[in-house]
Amino acid sequence: MNLRARWILFLLAPGAAAMAQDEELYISRDLTPPDEFKAIEGPAVSADGVLYAVNFQRRGTIGSVRADGQAQLFLELADGSIGNGIRFDSHGAMLIADYANHNVLRVDMATTTIDTLAHEPGMNQPNDLAIGADDRVYASDPNWGASTGQLWRIDPDGSVGLLESGMGTTNGIEVSADERTLYVNESAQRNVWAYDLSAKGEVSAKRLLVRFDDFGMDGMRCDTQGNLYITRHGKGTVAKVSPTGELLRETQLTGQQPTNIAFGGPDGRTAYVTVNDRGNIETFRVETPGRSWALRASMVATAVTDEQPIPVEFALGTAYPNPFNSSTVIPFRLSDSGEVTLTVYNLGGQRVTRLVDGPYAGGGHAVTWAGTDDADRGVASGVYFYRLQSGSRVETRKLLLLR
Repeated sequence: MNLRARWILFLLAPGAAAMAQDEELYISRDLTPPDEFKAIEGPAVSADGVLYAVNFQRRGTIGSVRADGQAQLFLELADGSIGNGIRFDSHGAMLIADYANHNVLRVDMATTTIDTLAHEPGMNQPNDLAIGADDRVYASDPNWGASTGQLWRIDPDGSVGLLESGMGTTNGIEVSADERTLYVNESAQRNVWAYDLSAKGEVSAKRLLVRFDDFGMDGMRCDTQGNLYITRHGKGTVAKVSPTGELLRETQLTGQQPTNIAFGGPDGRTAYVTVNDRGNIETFRVETPGRSWALRASMVATAVTDEQPIPVEFALGTAYPNPFNSSTVIPFRLSDSGEVTLTVYNLGGQRVTRLVDGPYAGGGHAVTWAGTDDADRGVASGVYFYRLQSGSRVETRKLLLLR
């Protein structure tokens, strides 16, 4: 195993959070100089740690940003496309919400070839994107003039489904750390909604998570503990909200118009905030890695060999969060369709529960373990092993439950 793979595995291992001690947190500073970006949005960090944002120097472009803040042009979009939200799928492809042409674009990062994952004339935009471990994409879709919005799902094959219409100005969108909840905010109405999210990407049980009394909202992201970081457009802060809707803290920025946030850095605990009125990116440190960073890092760690990356065919990812105290998400990837089992064992080798048992399609997937046995009873704190098997292929990993 090479140094990079060992580093990623170390960061995802129990005890890595201790690195946050004696560190200055939630103090924002400039990463890039002002005015390098125009209408900056959509920050996202690739599996190799590079930060990207839309509209470098002019609209219709994607810029890349190094750790030292040096930015450069990465890609110019064609046919009048203008990007907004960016995400990365489990294959490493960049997905871009093209609000000008009602597309979700897909970029091969090795060749910079662009194709259209999905086109939907019924969309107003789309605006921002969220993505699950199974590569299902969720898109917010505001109509700014009418102060209304829609919510869409885009499946990995590019098929598009309308999840809800008649909403307020849908903007920020995110999948929860355990992938059981979809969060959507309405900028003008200042609401953040939570939906139950099924394994098939269906939403139900809509409820209000939190409502703010002033200023607007824009993009938002979850950390691995389920906390939601919400950019407060006009207020110049990032609000940290618990999974129960409690406002935990607000981080003051220099700019007043934050548009979105992403997490990266070597340990996933560096927040990057795009700021429209200053045309730059601000950054601050947090205690807990971002959800998307942990998901991508877990798959990279699985795919790296001693000498070079290889295509991921059959891979069991690192559970996140790990350690956990309520639930944890276990990502895995299959090269093709087949019968699959995913089983949790205790230290004595006894079966605790079977999370997966049946046919699964090839591609990326994720399941949640809530720390219960086959009878749905809570299990004790301790070390557990989870084992993925498909045919003759088997992988096992370790996780830690702390009650």
